[in-house]
Amino acid sequence: MSEIRGPVKELEFSDDLHTDDVEPLKAFLSARLGELVRQHPEGSAEHFAAVRLSEVTRADCIYLSDIAGMWGDFVVAGRGGDPGLVQWLRQNVAQWWNRLCGTASRFSDHADYNPRWRRLESMCAEHAAIEEALALERARRSS
Repeated sequence: MSEIRGPVKELEFSDDLHTDDVEPLKAFLSARLGELVRQHPEGSAEHFAAVRLSEVTRADCIYLSDIAGMWGDFVVAGRGGDPGLVQWLRQNVAQWWNRLCGTASRFSDHADYNPRWRRLESMCAEHAAIEEALALERARRSS
């Protein structure tokens, strides 16, 4: 396996996420939520809620960047299939990415929105195949 791991051209699986994928999303969300903060007068409940959402979202982006970096280190080391902590990281990268993309989608009509920021349903090709087989089995049983 290569010692250098960078972002992929097209995101298909959450296993492909890289820390470099998070920074543009963080900047976009920071700008949009900053606009939301400025729409409400200081001291109002709306202003407080917008500021808090902005702070929590920024922290979520930092957390995602950290765990995506740790996940990437395991991938480079050829340990992406290890049980325990590695799988917890793998699942959390997907969960936090999807959560942040859900927030970004609220601003999908903005000119700076990137369609790359979308939900990733599967971690890898094998996971997608398992999910597809399970869906087919459920459909077969319900018919």
